[in-house]
Amino acid sequence: MKRILMAGIAAIFAVSTAQAQSVKLTLATATAGGPGDISAKALSEIAAKNNIASIQVQTGQVLTKTIQQVAEGKTDISTAPFILKFLMAKGLGPYSGLGKEKGKKLANNLRLLYPYHLGGFYLTAFQTTGIDSFAKLKGKTVHNGPPRGGALILARSIIQLAAGLKDGKDYTGKQVAWGQANSIFLDRSVDAAVRPGTNPAPHMPILMSAGKINLISVPKAKFESPAMQKMVNAPGRVAVVFPVSGLAHYGPKVRVISDDNMFRTVADAAGDIVHKNMDKGLAKKLTAAFLKNLPNLYKKAAFAKAQAFGSIDNKKMGICKAGIKLHPGAVEAWEEAGHKVAACMKP
Repeated sequence: MKRILMAGIAAIFAVSTAQAQSVKLTLATATAGGPGDISAKALSEIAAKNNIASIQVQTGQVLTKTIQQVAEGKTDISTAPFILKFLMAKGLGPYSGLGKEKGKKLANNLRLLYPYHLGGFYLTAFQTTGIDSFAKLKGKTVHNGPPRGGALILARSIIQLAAGLKDGKDYTGKQVAWGQANSIFLDRSVDAAVRPGTNPAPHMPILMSAGKINLISVPKAKFESPAMQKMVNAPGRVAVVFPVSGLAHYGPKVRVISDDNMFRTVADAAGDIVHKNMDKGLAKKLTAAFLKNLPNLYKKAAFAKAQAFGSIDNKKMGICKAGIKLHPGAVEAWEEAGHKVAACMKP
């Protein structure tokens, strides 16, 4: 009898495991090694380990396309900069072809599991250039992003608001694909760069190997100006302010320049999103497993804590101003993990 009982229990467990593994999901993200990528891989690993689902991660994707695919039910999960969801809902920018009505309908299909910061924007220059402020970009050649997209728009905005300098008029902006960003800096094709990065940033050791670096904060007065605050508080954008000691890990080869020992910059907020029709239990399990796995994520990626993984604070993440709603299953997972979820985040 005991053998029969044990065999029955084993059979039930096997069926349960098989059913869990039969859930197959696709997850799209962008640059390898970035916050979205490490988030995607962490979720895939922990979902498999806990027999929640088998997740196929697709790296190097164009996020403007993949979040639309999630909204249309063609992809299960995607890294999603919040600004893109906001633009889709308005039928603007890359979604102007959808029109306002269709864009709003599709955007309403999107739900968030958990948020994070994609990266703050840093003015970086070799110390030998003499560039130690945004104002000294005047007349220089500056790498300010890829040929098009949100990073280029934000970098141009930061330079203009921090120093009153316009691309093409006051300085020469140079746009290249991210794969070429390090090489044009190293061969001195540009005098400086204003580019996003995590903290610590994987590209910094590469740049530091070629010489001493200046890492420059937005001036306090400019950062607190009405114009900059309007930009910082726009949908999808968040202020990032922290002590310069938070960059001390770079060592003596990096000089951090600030007015008052506080570093000020702007970051894009993002998160992993799903369709609103994802099974509530599945969304809850995925979110709960991800939150429980955060200590392991912090060990694997040195920058994870600085990118605000594990925070659901609306002020820090800018969720509500972008019109983002959590999936009901995610709401339960966050609350059961001891976090307060603002009413404006709930569907």
